[in-house]
Amino acid sequence: MLNVIKNQLQTCFPKELIDQLFSTYTEVKRKYCLNDYRPCCIEGGRFAEIVLRMLQYITQGNYTSLKQNLPNFTDEVFKLSQLPSSAHNDSIRIHIPRAIQVIYDIRNKRNIGHVGGDIDANFTDATLSYTLCNWVVAELLRIYYTSDIQTAQKLVNDLVKIKIPIVQEINGFLKILAPKMSIANKILSLLYCMGSEGATKTQLKTWIKKVNESTFQSSLSRLEYDKAFIHIQEDIVLITDAGTKFVEEKIFEQFQI
Repeated sequence: MLNVIKNQLQTCFPKELIDQLFSTYTEVKRKYCLNDYRPCCIEGGRFAEIVLRMLQYITQGNYTSLKQNLPNFTDEVFKLSQLPSSAHNDSIRIHIPRAIQVIYDIRNKRNIGHVGGDIDANFTDATLSYTLCNWVVAELLRIYYTSDIQTAQKLVNDLVKIKIPIVQEINGFLKILAPKMSIANKILSLLYCMGSEGATKTQLKTWIKKVNESTFQSSLSRLEYDKAFIHIQEDIVLITDAGTKFVEEKIFEQFQI
């Protein structure tokens, strides 16, 4: 379904913008589902920057290169609001620009993307950013993929289904909420939550609990050499892109809580 949507939207927007749109949108939803609120807001800011480029393209025929910094974000939003209503509908001129302005400001002005600020990143900031990202994608689909808002919203919901995390962090301890998973799947789920930081073998064994050394080592070996789902660098275990895909497409579906 995602490829069908992308192909349709690429008749209206450059492929690189559509690819980046869904890449950042997926990360916003993934981080939110993992209760990783600060990174969720940071990804929301990237999402807003991509959408602004899409609005530039649809109204000007060109856009700021992804390799270049955008002009002043607020000024660009204001320019869109000044476009004649006869040329573009209110969503393109006003509603979407104002929505991404809020998403962008949460990242830049709420102690999210920079050191300092008066309010820490928290659940409410991430929830607002996440909700607005959902609305923007639904609106883009309504305008450029389907004219029916109900269909557009269903497409958004189906793109990246919300899943309750199968791992919960409790005071620095990662607790697996699906204890019947195999040791290999537990390892992958934990590494998925740790992201690019990875985890030591000792951490993994501590979090998994009740695993003998032989089973643990054989699971690591299969994941690294038979599946290429993990990469072990000295004592640090990292999840690969293939492992990430397996967690999102298989483990999350099988162990929905």
